[in-house]
Amino acid sequence: MCVFSHQSQAHGLPSCVVTLRVMRDLCQRMEAWAPLPQWALELLVQKSIFSLNPAENNAGTALQRVFEILAAGILLPGGPGLLDPCEKDTTDAAASLTKQQREDLTASAQHALRLLTFRQLYRVLGMDPPAKAQAKKRTQEETEDQQTEQSEPAAKKLKTDASTTPVTS
Repeated sequence: MCVFSHQSQAHGLPSCVVTLRVMRDLCQRMEAWAPLPQWALELLVQKSIFSLNPAENNAGTALQRVFEILAAGILLPGGPGLLDPCEKDTTDAAASLTKQQREDLTASAQHALRLLTFRQLYRVLGMDPPAKAQAKKRTQEETEDQQTEQSEPAAKKLKTDASTTPVTS
C-alpha cells in the first residue's frame, strides 16, 4: 500500500520521474552508487524534491538538491538517515549500506555537486562535452599552438645570430 502511495506522489512531479531516471543511470554506471537500494533512492529523490520551492522545481534543480542532501551527510553514521515512511518503527531505508559505502556515496555526491557548480553536468551524466565546449577547447589549443609556432622562429633567429656573430676579445 505504501509503495503505491509513494509512486502516486512522485508521478505527479515530472522532475521526480526525470531525476529518478538520471539517478538510476548513475547507480548503474558508477561503482559508488551501485549499492544504494532502489527504495532508498526513490525516497531520497522524493524527499529532496519536496524540500524545493515549487516555483523552482525542475529536473536540474531537483538533481542538484539530491546531491546537496547526500553531500551534506544524510547517510553518514550519526546523520539523520533516510527514514522509511512505510514502517511503524524508526527504520533507515539505507540500513543495508556499510559505513564505507555510505562514505563513498557522500564523497561521490560532493564531487558531482562540484561538477554541477562548474557547469560540467555532462560529466555527471557520463556524456561527451557539448559541441560549444569542444569548439572552445580546440580554439584554445590552436591559439597555444600558434603562440608556440611564433616563438620558435624567434628562438631559431637568436641561435643563428649568436652563431654568426664573431667573438671579439
